[in-house]
Amino acid sequence: MPDTQQHPEAGQAHPQYGEGSARRPWSGRLLALLTLPENDTLRALRHGVMVTMPLLLAAAVAILINNFPLQPYKDFMLATFGPGWKNPGALVFNSTIHIMALAVCFSLSDSFMTLHNQRHPGQDIMPSIGALAAFSCLFIIFNPEVTADGIIMQWSGLRGLFGTFVVTWLACRVFLALCSIKALRLRFYGEGTDPVLPQIFDTLGPAFCTMGIFLLLRELLNLAGIHSLHQAFYDALRAPFADAQNSFGLGAVYTLLVQISWFFGIHGPDLLDPITHDVFTRGVAANSLALNSGQAPTQIFTKYLFDVYIYMGGSGATLGLLLAVFLRSRDSGSRRIAALSIIPGMFNINELVIFGLPIVFNPAFLLPFLFVPLILLTTTYLAIASSLVPPPVFQTDWTTPPVISALISTGSWRAVVLQLFNLGLSTLIYMPFVSLADEAKKENRKKAFDDLVRTAVTGTRGPSGKRCIDRQGSLGSLARALANDLHAALAAGDGRILLHYQPRVDLVNRRVPCVEALLRWNNPVYGMIPPALAIAIAEDTELTGKLDNIILHLAFEQQKKWREERIFTTISVNVSESQLRDKDFPALIDALYSRHALPADAVMLEVRESLALDPEARYLSALRAIHATGIGIAVDDFGKGYQAISHLKRLPLTELQIDRALIRDIATNKSCQDVIATIQELCYKLGIKTTAEFVESNEQLETLLELNFSTFQGHLFSQPVPADECASFIRTFKK
Repeated sequence: MPDTQQHPEAGQAHPQYGEGSARRPWSGRLLALLTLPENDTLRALRHGVMVTMPLLLAAAVAILINNFPLQPYKDFMLATFGPGWKNPGALVFNSTIHIMALAVCFSLSDSFMTLHNQRHPGQDIMPSIGALAAFSCLFIIFNPEVTADGIIMQWSGLRGLFGTFVVTWLACRVFLALCSIKALRLRFYGEGTDPVLPQIFDTLGPAFCTMGIFLLLRELLNLAGIHSLHQAFYDALRAPFADAQNSFGLGAVYTLLVQISWFFGIHGPDLLDPITHDVFTRGVAANSLALNSGQAPTQIFTKYLFDVYIYMGGSGATLGLLLAVFLRSRDSGSRRIAALSIIPGMFNINELVIFGLPIVFNPAFLLPFLFVPLILLTTTYLAIASSLVPPPVFQTDWTTPPVISALISTGSWRAVVLQLFNLGLSTLIYMPFVSLADEAKKENRKKAFDDLVRTAVTGTRGPSGKRCIDRQGSLGSLARALANDLHAALAAGDGRILLHYQPRVDLVNRRVPCVEALLRWNNPVYGMIPPALAIAIAEDTELTGKLDNIILHLAFEQQKKWREERIFTTISVNVSESQLRDKDFPALIDALYSRHALPADAVMLEVRESLALDPEARYLSALRAIHATGIGIAVDDFGKGYQAISHLKRLPLTELQIDRALIRDIATNKSCQDVIATIQELCYKLGIKTTAEFVESNEQLETLLELNFSTFQGHLFSQPVPADECASFIRTFKK
């Protein structure tokens, strides 16, 4: 297993995530604007609503089953299952959409607690305790009505989402602030107790105090005559529209407010109920009266107009957004959400898009989500006002798909043309923003990926001793996704796990005596995964054994191919600690030599200094057993512990590789020169070859030549390259 700490590229992400990615000039600033608001609060809010995806998907299926807009279907269901055929779907709906606010409270508070723990690793708080405290505070503010039949929760569904966001955020902030007060933390010690119990007692004080603060807030609201804060909020927003008149200006304000409401998780049509039912429904009644009197309809802005021409796919004309995702997006996650949402979207059910893509609290889609319906309203108004198309006057189910809804509500093919024009226009407007959203996601993934690479390189351990996969928040989620990808790559054997080779040059004899095999993992999403991260993921998931074997087999296969091509060099392969502990490892090496019919000098094994010079000599017998098979053994990274130079005498070594710690300052540091000279002299007496690794400048090279080094490895000569490029280097270097 390669010791990736030695390689400069170990801490670098794939170039596709680099800062130099090309962007169109006009999009750069807009992308920066869209990604600027990205912070912990927005991230937690989005994660909180995205976790409810299973509820939304179940609700979408239930709505579609109960409201499929074909009368023969309804007749069939009634005849087959009886008058109560809608009851199962209604139960699913009530168990999903009607508890959305409660579910979001739990998921959102868990996201806040997780992000806190991620940002403050020494102050871990049980997310479930914070979630319970926030849930209790939500009930206190909800002030539900308690009757003999149970608790009546008027605001537990979508209508209560915005209030839930605010209350949960505030409760979590108060709880976390109180957790920072040491006097409120109850220390619980005792042998034999469940290890979770001290964590619970540790946050009891902050939890009780948080609930006490919200109880005080509830009393203040009662004194102010506010029984329901949610209802007061809705009433205040509705008040300006109580006496509104039907006009284009009202339609535009209504459209804009509905979209703004949905962006913040507020059910816009419910919020603006006075306009929907008091104004636009009056328009429907006026048109019906005119038709019954044999006159032409006079009211343009009706509920039917929005259902037919504006909200195709649901609020925001999200059917156009779904088409834009299919046409423009290269993000696999967005395309999967679109695939799940397209059928419900055809029937104007778009909760999966709003909460799954998501649109809620997502700055990337704010502008088109706000203005696409407003633009469609304008085109529709102009078309109807100029008598190019008739206004919709006949009732259709709100789940009726486009084209059909236009024909039923107007009886005119011109309405279908306008509807298709609006759908195409919305798709075109959404398309560039879909591309920008992809870029924003890529930027966010890059940040998370770089953080995960740094975590792997530092070698620090998480709560359960893992290096990556037990991290909280986005780091842990990304690590676990990569772990699944690594397992699939190891099982597939399709070239995603491969080796690059870095030549080791002999300047005296003008040859390449050896090349070092270095692990590469080509991930379909993230490109080449830095070796440090690949190995950390493998260690966390106990896949190191499989990875070790694949590396060995690939190295032997490549050596066999090179020998057939008359390329003679040694391939050095790093050996992991688990391999040295494996009593069958020497037999595996011997079997690989026999299978590929290779000479003893075809492969050399590299062992890290910390393992080779282990003070307890735990691996000495394994090294001797391997050496007995005839294979060469090298000590890698020598110099980190050069105080143990005398231990070299007892090791069966072929080669010693000097670490970067000594090579880096060799040209200017006299102490480094003296140490390397001592190592060189001892190795000469013991018959051990020496190689200077990490040679990156001519100054280093000149100093090393003066110290009688002849073999070098580093970026001054070649970076790690694929096998074909390495073969070309070997052939060229001889000339």
